[in-house]
Amino acid sequence: MRSSCKQENKAGKFEVNIYELLSLLIDNNLGPRFYSSAVFSFIMVYSEADSERASSIEDYQITCADFITDISKDYGDWVDRYNLDTEETKNRKMAIENVRTTTNRWIRSYGTSIKKIDIIMNDGINKMAENTAGYPFKIGVQVNGMIGYTHHPVGEIKVNVRAIPRPDRIARIGNYQKDQVFLINSVYPIDFKVSPETRIGGDILNDFVLLNTKSCNTGDVISITIVIEEADTSHMIERRGFTTLVLLS
Repeated sequence: MRSSCKQENKAGKFEVNIYELLSLLIDNNLGPRFYSSAVFSFIMVYSEADSERASSIEDYQITCADFITDISKDYGDWVDRYNLDTEETKNRKMAIENVRTTTNRWIRSYGTSIKKIDIIMNDGINKMAENTAGYPFKIGVQVNGMIGYTHHPVGEIKVNVRAIPRPDRIARIGNYQKDQVFLINSVYPIDFKVSPETRIGGDILNDFVLLNTKSCNTGDVISITIVIEEADTSHMIERRGFTTLVLLS
């Protein structure tokens, strides 16, 4: 990836040129339905560099909240580039703004360590990328009946994954990357179980992904991105990620 996507300003903080980054991804045939993972990987460089400069947890909370606010504006501008109808543009921008406010609230409330702040920040970045791309078919991921942000006791977490594809297509859980089923970010390792049937797909997807969080502690946060694919009998047509942030209570 070209280094010009990341620049250091006079204050010594890294800035991301989101337009150049997303244009680069599209130029490499990694269009909007794939760019969330690439943005996430790139932003990790930002968070690692900036965390080293933070004088305190509070200072790092402010830095990351400011970054979320800045990048949300870039994502909103990117929505305009799609030339969507007025209502769809409004809905996507509203979703991005909701992610901004909720992510920053979680950073302030639950970001009690550098690692937790990074998890919450990158979760928000993934969510904004997903809402920028939009959802061409119906997808829902819930924990405790809540979408996007939720809480759950330490132990086994049941993540309900639902999808309704368009006519003459199937929905299935796909890989986040080639050799990676889900993107999971947590303070401690997380085990998961997913049924083989959900990987094959069907007319309606309605199943559970099981997360084992027994190695975690109360107050930890977990971010999981699940990719759902829409396919016909011969090939995959669309794929979208859906990211959920869980506070262990």
